[in-house]
Amino acid sequence: MTHLTLTTDTQISGYLHRTRMDILAALRAGPATVSQIAAKLGTHPANLTRHMRVLAKAGLIKLVEKRDTGRNLEKYYAAIASSFDIAPEVGAKSLLHSALTMLRSDISAVLARLPEEPDSPAIAKLAYAKISPQRVEEFSSEITRLIDEFQSDEEENAIPYHLNLSLYPGDLPDIRTRTVTLRREPEP
Repeated sequence: MTHLTLTTDTQISGYLHRTRMDILAALRAGPATVSQIAAKLGTHPANLTRHMRVLAKAGLIKLVEKRDTGRNLEKYYAAIASSFDIAPEVGAKSLLHSALTMLRSDISAVLARLPEEPDSPAIAKLAYAKISPQRVEEFSSEITRLIDEFQSDEEENAIPYHLNLSLYPGDLPDIRTRTVTLRREPEP
């Protein structure tokens, strides 16, 4: 499979949903039916039908095979690419809108599956900083380096964590006083 850059609003909004991203990731292994995808994602097939229609309308998946089993007709779908980037065309919704939509979708998916009392420490940080346009890429590179360093943590007690990070311009008053950190440490 190949790489695809999404440029239209239809493609971008079709892609930017946690469940649809999960469907596309499941299809990297090869064509599958809705039932097979649902089994991989640990959900009921009925929960995926609307998402499959959105992906098909956006041109991100295609029907590649129909098999008549005698009892029903199995439809196999394939992703049209193995990886995706987003680069909105002129007149499309802004890149910022796309980025924040993706983060909202990821957070919503995690909230829907969140246990009442996770055993692991959790940290939420909402902060505002002034960064010159010339240093935004430097900031992004440093965050990426830090993520890469911790992604390779092979310690026996390492716990998988979600990280949602967004950096976007915003004009807020009293910018230096608006840092909030929520932290819950593990029980001793």
